Amino acid sequence: LTIAQYELPIKLVVFNNSSLAMVRLEQQVAGLPFEGTEVTNPSFAALAEAIGIKGIRVEKPDDLASALEEAFAHSGPVLVDAVTDPNALSLPPHTTFTQMKGFALSMAKLVLSGEGGTVLDEMRGNVKTLL
Repeated sequence: LTIAQYELPIKLVVFNNSSLAMVRLEQQVAGLPFEGTEVTNPSFAALAEAIGIKGIRVEKPDDLASALEEAFAHSGPVLVDAVTDPNALSLPPHTTFTQMKGFALSMAKLVLSGEGGTVLDEMRGNVKTLL
């Protein structure tokens, strides 16, 4: 609200993956099937507009560059709501063997509990990251 009231030229970017990805990762690293980590987010761009901040929603990666150009060209505050892949892997900067083992155990438990489709979605979303 302060940045809107004083028209401060602050630019905010929300990476909106509709999940609690770090909580999910912690569950996976512990070898647990993830649960309760999907959320239904509002349009953060619309929320920004409601409080007097310019909001820009980006749903396609190809539109990100032009959205950022628009944001930086605006003299006041801007929030860019960048919708991202909820299956993109959130990895810590240094991954240990124990963390990888826990992640593999979590995926195996999901497959055994009939959630193989979830595992495939996660793998599809991360093939480009892993290569």
